[in-house]
Amino acid sequence: MRNKVLAVVLGVAMAAALLTGCGSKGEPKEETAGTEEEADEAGGEDTSLEDIQGAGVMTVGMCPEYPPFESINASGDIEGFDADLANEIGKILGVEVEFVNTPYEGLIAGLMNGDFDIIMSGMSPEEADEADKTLNVTENYYSVAEVILSKDDSIQSKEDLEGKTVGSHSGSTSEYAVDSLADEDIHVTSAPYNRHSEAFADLQNGNIDAQVVEETWAKEKVADGDGIHICEEPINSINVAGVIGSGRDSFRDAFNDALKQLKDDGTYDEIVEKWFS
Repeated sequence: MRNKVLAVVLGVAMAAALLTGCGSKGEPKEETAGTEEEADEAGGEDTSLEDIQGAGVMTVGMCPEYPPFESINASGDIEGFDADLANEIGKILGVEVEFVNTPYEGLIAGLMNGDFDIIMSGMSPEEADEADKTLNVTENYYSVAEVILSKDDSIQSKEDLEGKTVGSHSGSTSEYAVDSLADEDIHVTSAPYNRHSEAFADLQNGNIDAQVVEETWAKEKVADGDGIHICEEPINSINVAGVIGSGRDSFRDAFNDALKQLKDDGTYDEIVEKWFS
């Protein structure tokens, strides 16, 4: 079994400040350390929004392995809900948007290393907070249910997982959902994997009893058959937000204002309908 990935990569980031990405990387950017208040006390100023607008581009860290949030299409481009939302926010901020293809376990380290301006990759505020409590988190921009997949017809609810082996993506909201079962006195053997797809393969092969995963990803996979069903009752619902480096409050606030504008003018609903209908 593997340790929780996000906690590990934080230690790696502090020790070496290096990232091995699964795709192209943007140019490193200067990070403003500490909170906005600390910057003011030190005589500094938060210019994060001005820096992005001056550069003319907002770089977004993504792991494009989780449709419909983000995936790579036949042309080799990143597409999905997060990608479309990022592009619309970029328009409001007056900048181009560049996606930086990064392994999920490397996203926090990449952000702290300055490889991109923001993470938009199905990450929850709780994940960011566990990695580093000084990181900025945007307003939540989606909520997704964590559901149970199984080939075992006797598993129809979370209570039926008692004593079972349950797979999940290590360090993700899905693993947190598995861990939360203990709070309800449901005892399982947690089996973390590097990817949703690895857990799903073991579920198909009968090596685990069930898998916990985001409902959107689950529906994509179950549509292919294999005799795997989705339990009707989700374990819980997880909020998704953008994650920004510490001290970059002006950028965070501008992102939140742009998100509100997209919700007010109906653009947000159009993106949701496109990818989740």
